Amino acid sequence: MLIEKMAKKLLVAICVIGLAACTTTPDAPAPEEQMPADQPVVETVTEPMISEEEQMRMESEQKRSARTIYFEFDESTVQQQYLEVIELHAKFLMENGGTVTLEGHADERGTQAYNLALGEYRAKSVAQYMMNFGLASSQIEVVTYGEERPADAGHTDGSWAKNRRVEITYR
Repeated sequence: MLIEKMAKKLLVAICVIGLAACTTTPDAPAPEEQMPADQPVVETVTEPMISEEEQMRMESEQKRSARTIYFEFDESTVQQQYLEVIELHAKFLMENGGTVTLEGHADERGTQAYNLALGEYRAKSVAQYMMNFGLASSQIEVVTYGEERPADAGHTDGSWAKNRRVEITYR
């Protein structure tokens, strides 16, 4: 009898242990159920990774989209800040075999003849830099308009500054 009682207890213990091992835990509640309704949901947005090469290409295209080189009053010397822009245009034209027209302009101050000459000097100055960066002279055409085609028709220092320029036009 003692053995029967022990066997029954052992059998009940084995069944209890077996049942305990077979039970499953309930699924965790969905995130919406965990947060109270009055709490804002915060989502993290990450920007796509851009390779260094792609970043450089995008910056190059952005700088190459600048097609106007500005000059100081009564000057035909290209300012340092425009050299990279000129270089990018020259390299683009070398790689793609295109040609370019450099249109020289001046503000309204000065005689017509002087402004035509100044516009030409400015365009030739940009052309020289393009050739220094490797572009063939046969790919460059220089045109001067002097004061004839102002970008800004005003008669202020700001207007005149916009008119002292060389415009880069692809053909």
